[in-house]
Formats: sequence, structure tokens, C-alpha cells
Amino acid sequence: MLGCRIFWIVAIVSTAATADDTSKIIGDFALLDQNGRQHQLRKYSERDAVVLLSIDQQCSKFLRILDRYNSLRKGAHSSNIVFFAIDSTSRAKGVDASNRYGTVGADLPILIDDSLLITESLGMHRAGDLAIVDPASGEILYNGTIEASEDRVISAFDFSSWDSAVSIVEILSAMKSDEDGQKFALPGGQTESCEPFLQGEQINRESPDYTTEVAPILNEKCVYCHSRGGIAPFAMDSHEVVKGWSSMIKEALLTRRMPPMQVDPRVKHFANANYIEPSEMRILIRWIDEGALFSENLDDPLKRVSPSATQWQLGEPDHILQLPAFRVPATGVLDYENVTIDLPFTNNVWIKSVHFIPGDRRVLHHLMSYIAPRDSRLSDAASEETGAWKFLEGYAPGKDGAVTFPHQTGVFIPAGSSLEVSLHYTTFGKEVVDQTSIGLYFADEDPRYEYSTYALSNGGPNISIPPGVEEYKMSSSHTFEDAIMLYGLRPHMHYRGKYMRMSVEYLDGTVEDIINVPNYNFAWQPTYRLSEPMLLPSGSRVIVDGAFDNSRQNLGNPDPDAWVRGGAQSWDEMFIGYFSYHRIRK
Repeated sequence: MLGCRIFWIVAIVSTAATADDTSKIIGDFALLDQNGRQHQLRKYSERDAVVLLSIDQQCSKFLRILDRYNSLRKGAHSSNIVFFAIDSTSRAKGVDASNRYGTVGADLPILIDDSLLITESLGMHRAGDLAIVDPASGEILYNGTIEASEDRVISAFDFSSWDSAVSIVEILSAMKSDEDGQKFALPGGQTESCEPFLQGEQINRESPDYTTEVAPILNEKCVYCHSRGGIAPFAMDSHEVVKGWSSMIKEALLTRRMPPMQVDPRVKHFANANYIEPSEMRILIRWIDEGALFSENLDDPLKRVSPSATQWQLGEPDHILQLPAFRVPATGVLDYENVTIDLPFTNNVWIKSVHFIPGDRRVLHHLMSYIAPRDSRLSDAASEETGAWKFLEGYAPGKDGAVTFPHQTGVFIPAGSSLEVSLHYTTFGKEVVDQTSIGLYFADEDPRYEYSTYALSNGGPNISIPPGVEEYKMSSSHTFEDAIMLYGLRPHMHYRGKYMRMSVEYLDGTVEDIINVPNYNFAWQPTYRLSEPMLLPSGSRVIVDGAFDNSRQNLGNPDPDAWVRGGAQSWDEMFIGYFSYHRIRK
């Protein structure tokens, strides 16, 4: 019976490789699909296998190849196997992958490998190449082609007839040798009409140079956080340090954890998103794979980099506020600290820039600040619609620099106002004292528009996430009565946040994506600033869609067995989309 199963696998996936070639291990990786969803190999570790087919719409056999693959998928629909296509051609052909496939990939995740790094690691060279991976170990169980010789009849094996105890992993393991211990030779085959993908050596013909190529990328994309006094766990201040961490750097790059840009590069462009280009990825990974070489007798560019600024980035502020000093213990859970400061301004003031400098970045997770009427307190805060309280700015991981409001905008502070500040501290094993400073910069002249931030929330009692669920979806929407000019967006969830997408529905019913954060990271929460502000006409409805991962696959999950509710602490959850804008009134 096993021989019959092998025959049918062979009929569907013939190979040019031998069994000796199937012991390669691929490390963990993450790629976005054509719909902006992120897929990470590790998160499929409970599956028997991950199957990937390389595709290229420019290949004349594209539809034929895909039809055979879909037959295989259909037959295996009840199995514990997950199927993907992988496209390494969209970058080379300059095609927008989100609009590339139409209905072809409607129910098939098509992974976009712009850098070719994963495709090459899987041993794929052209459309029709196929790889089968054990997601738990990373072992490549099979790589070859889905194309069979022309005289072979391709039929979809009825996977539903398999014994439930038999997995594709077992079948493919059996393909390595027969019962007599002899190697099981598979028939060869190639997709000759499909041109090979662009290979790595054609992109980088010479070994990357640390001084002129590697160090500049690290300096631009990494060093701001990875510096002495920065928020990252180590400082990239020398070649020796980078080489020592190189294995982790490679893993962080391939799984898309770093740089922590988070946003889908195919949905709008954000001026402060720390994008990394496919060519930059290739340079860094190739340099690491070749031994992270550098001649130590040369000048190291990273040693010339100054530590993270703890001074005012925009020069001396017009007014400095010193918050009270807070002693943060070594361990424990802390309530939020709420501080009221009566502002000394006897005249109305417009603020054009704000800068928060924590006394100790290790313990201050975030703060929020509001302009409020004198003698009001945080517990009495009214909603934004009443106009009683106005959001000034906040500090959060990834949002630790000075903030300057857009041209002709500012935050208005009426004479006699107070500043309400809410601070969230976290412990890290050492008792320290934090005293945060706030620098206010006044506008030289009254701005034309008042800058505002709207918090679109579906939180509190509406959040109730069952234990173990991998994708608990939530959604919320708001209609702006006035036309607005939209400048920035900030998704906010806690440890179980999985993804968040914001879009706008216009009066004619058309919907446009504004931002997609496919792999939400609680440790990185900037306000993403649109490179080109968006005019949203009156009556536009903004929509926030997202999901939580309360399963064990979420390594940041404090307790996968807990029923999670909405709340202020990090182990609770929130679901908020922040929109920063100014109104355009007639």
C-alpha cells in the first residue's frame, strides 16, 4: 500500500534532485502574501508539512502548473498540510503584487519574496519548482518540480483515503529509500519553457564590503535604537559586536522582526517607517553568511557613531516641564501614574513641537498627555467630541524622538489650562528612579489649523478573547462629518495583538487601504506619518480591522490559557486606531 502512495506522490511531484539533496535545513522566515497577511514558518510547526510552489505569471505554463497544484491542494484539503505559492519575480518585473493575480490566488496565499533569499534557500530556480518543508525542524523534505514528463498522466491522489495516521512527512521520508534500504530514484523533469529567476550572483557579484555597504545600512536602519543609551538590548557600536550578534541579526531580518517597521510597504508610504529594501536584505544576509568579514586594521565606521541623543533634538525648548520623580521598584506590577501640571501661560499658546525625554527609558513604557481645563482631572476626562480635553502627544516604543506637527498646524493651549499626563512604568529587575522632562516649542505665528488626534476604539467590555484562539477578529468604524486632512496613524493593541489594518470608505462606496500592520509588535508603537497626507471628504468612514492571537504560537503571550478582557495593564487588551489630522471646515 505504501508503494502505491509513493507512486501517486511521484506522479504529482517529479524531481530532478536525488534523495541525497533532501537533508537541507532552512531557518525560520516570514513573508507577506498578496493580501498583506504575514506567514511565518515557525507558526505552522504543528502542521505535518508546508508545501510551496514557485510561480511566475510570465511563464507560458503558469496556468497549467497552477492547475496541477490546485488539484494537489484539493485532494489534501482534509490533511494537516498547508499550501503556499511563492513569487520571486514581482520585484524584478516591477509589478504590484497586491493587484497582480486577480482571482488566480483568491484562496491560495502567494508569498512575495522580493529579495529572493527564501526562494534560493528552498532550491527554487524557476516557475514550477516545488519544495516541501517540515515546519517544526526546518528540514526540506523534497525539492524538485511539479512538472512530470509529458507521457505521464497527472492525477490528483485522493488524500481523503489515507489512513489518518499517515502524513505526507512519512510518505516523503519513505521516498528516500525502499524496504531494502536502496535509494528511491525519482524521475527527472524540468519546466523548460520558464526562464530561471534572477539569481543572487547577478545582483551582488562581489562579496559585500563592510565599510562601504554593510555599516551604512546598519547605521541608517539600526543604530538609532542599537546604541549606548538606546532602547535596544545591545549597541551596534563596532564590527566586533555586530559579528558576535550576526546569527541573531540574520534570524531577525528573515523573520521580519527587525527593523521594526511593521507596515506593509505596498500600502501607502510613511516617512518614518524604517523600511529595508530587498537589496539591503541581500547585502546583510550575504555578508553574514560569508563570515561577517572586516579587516580590523581599517577604520570602523560604527565606532564613529555617537550614542543616542539624550538632549533636546530641536534645541532648547521654549518651555520645559519637569514631571515628578518616580521610584520604580525592581519587580512587581505598577498602577498608572497620573500627574496634573498647572501651566503658567497667561495667554493662549500654540504648540508646534513636543519632545519627551525619559529619565530612564528602561522603565517608562509609554505616556499620554492632554490639554485640559484647570482643576479637571484624568478621571473626569470627557470625550474628544466635547472639546473639553485635547490630546497633546505621547511617548511610546518607537516614538521617542521630537514630534513636530505638520505645516500650518499646531496644538492650541488656552490660557489657564492644565497638562494631564498618564505614565505607564514597567519593572525590569533593578530599582531605578525616572524623572521625565517635557519640552514645548511655541509656534512663531498662529497656525491655520488645529492638529487633532481621534482614538477609534472597540475596547473595554467589548474585548473578550477565548483561551487558545489563534485569530480573534475585531472591527470598529467612525464617520467624520467634516472633511479632514489625514497625516498619521497609530495602531494600538497589547501582547496578543496580531495585525491591524486601517481603511477609508468614501461616500461612493469605494474602499481604500491606508495602513496595514501585518505583524503587530507591542514593543514598537510609533505614529506612522504619511509621506503624502490624505484628504478625506466629509462623510468618509474610517475602518479599523484587526485580530488577536491568544494561542501558544504567540511567543509574547503572557498566558495562552487565560480568557482575556479589555483593560489598562499590558496583559489585558486594547483595540485602538489613532488618526492624526486637522479639520477642513467650509
